[in-house]
This record gives sequence, C-alpha cells and structure tokens, in this order.
Amino acid sequence: MEQPCEICDNPAEYSEIKSPRLLEVRRCPRCGEFEFDGSVSLPKITSPDEMVRLSGWVREQNAAGVVPVPITPEIWRRVVQMRPPGLRERANRVLAAVAKKFPRRDLWFGEESVVDLEIQGISYSRDEREVLLLMDILHGNRCFHCGSAGFSISVNGFLAAEALEGANSSSVQGFVAMWFDESLQDAWTSGFDPGIRAAGFHPVRIDNKDYVGGISDEIMAEIRRSRFVVADYTGQRNGVYFEAGFALGLGLTVIPTCRADDVDELGFDIKHLNTLLCNSPAELAEGLNRRIRAVVGGGPDALDPM
Repeated sequence: MEQPCEICDNPAEYSEIKSPRLLEVRRCPRCGEFEFDGSVSLPKITSPDEMVRLSGWVREQNAAGVVPVPITPEIWRRVVQMRPPGLRERANRVLAAVAKKFPRRDLWFGEESVVDLEIQGISYSRDEREVLLLMDILHGNRCFHCGSAGFSISVNGFLAAEALEGANSSSVQGFVAMWFDESLQDAWTSGFDPGIRAAGFHPVRIDNKDYVGGISDEIMAEIRRSRFVVADYTGQRNGVYFEAGFALGLGLTVIPTCRADDVDELGFDIKHLNTLLCNSPAELAEGLNRRIRAVVGGGPDALDPM
C-alpha cells in the first residue's frame, strides 16, 4: 500500500506493526524509514525548512542502521527546531552518497543520478536545484571531473569520501568529553555511562582507554569513530571546548551538558546552546537518554522507548 509521507508528502510504502500499540511504518524514497503511533496525531509541516530537517534527520538515523524510535509529537517539534548542517557538510553528504553509487573512476553519471529524492533527503536539500548547488561546491573542490559524458569522481573525490567515513555514521559509540576530576566520578558512573547505554550506544572517554602515542591524536581518532559527542562543560575545561569544536568540524552531533550550579560560568560563545542541565547523576542519565534519542535516535542496543 502507498500513502503520502507525513514529512515530505511523496508517495510512501505503508505498513503496520502490531505491538502493545499499533505502529504505522513509512518507507519513503526521500525520507527513508520511520515509525509513529497512528493513534496520535503528528504536527503538520508548516514550511519547507521543517520538511528538510525532519527528512534529513530520519535519513541520518537510517544511515546508522537505526529506524528511529516511534516519532512522537515531542520528537517532531524538537527536530524541526534543529539547525541543519552547513553547505560544506551537506556537500560532503552528497559526495559520500555518490561515491557509494559509483565506486570507480571510470563510471560516469549524469545530473539525474545525483538529484534523486534519496540524495535530496540525505543532503538536507529542498529540491534538485539545491543538490546541484552542492555539486558545484564539490566540483570547485576538484572532487568531480566534468565532461561530455557527464561527471565522474576524481582521485581527490575518492580520498575525501574515504576521509568522511572516519566520522562513521554507523558507529554505535558516543564519545564523552569531560573534566576527569574526582568530583565528577559519580556523574560518569551514574549519569553519562547509563544514560548513553540506555539510548543504545557505547560510551567512551579517553582516560578509560589504553593507548600509545599522543593523547590529542587518540582523542581525535576516537571522536572520528563516534556517532556523536557529549561535551560536559562542568569545570570549564579547555580540552572539552576543543573536542566539541573538532567534532562539530567533522559534522558530528555535539550534545552539550553542564551541572546546573556551574552554568553561569559557560563561555560566551556557547551560552546560546540548548545545554542539558542537571542537578544529580540520576537526572543527567534520564535527560541524556532522552536528548540522544531525540537528536540522534535510539542506537542498536536501545532499551525500551521511554
């Protein structure tokens, strides 16, 4: 059966899952696969930007091997308020998708192969014209050859696509950047660790890992392997600011947290962020679980939806 997709209004496959409640499943050529409780009315899309954010978010979850936990009105409203990726990150997503479709230099393709609905969703694009703009950016960065036969991926393009895999979108790892002070040990044991695990991911912090070489190199390597980064600004450590900035540069989701009694000390350049504040490790675990599910989606090992 086909019905209009609730997000983009394109024809989408429709099915149902019988569970404690009846879930409706959509498989959309633009948005990918998602579920929602058919007995609860979802908000209506009010602008192209809202459609783009929801569509891109679902595609991100699918790329990580996850069908998002049933989309609720609360999750819907949070996602449509998220800031979409910048032009460079969106262009990188086009490059990664095209490199999977055409994995050899001798494979040529036309514009129609890179402006389809799937790539529009993946790249947070409204329409074909926006995808072509991203293609122009990639061509300017010498990621594509352009000729009478169309386009082919250059050596630079394949190297760039390979580097992008470092920010592994299928990773089940969540990296925690935090102050390693004894006063925050309980926050780790009873807050960060169980909160991330409840959302279905594996928490990692660098001081719990054996390695050789420089710590900065190891931190950057672990961030590249991660699906997202939790940046806890309690204690205002310079290293946390650096690690959050590095992750953002890779296009990863960064979830800011801070102990409530330290929030007034946040740097001026991050005070505007929607920081998860907590008064206790238990509150941190619960809030982190909810925030990860809302902005990243539930991981493969997620506990039952909250």
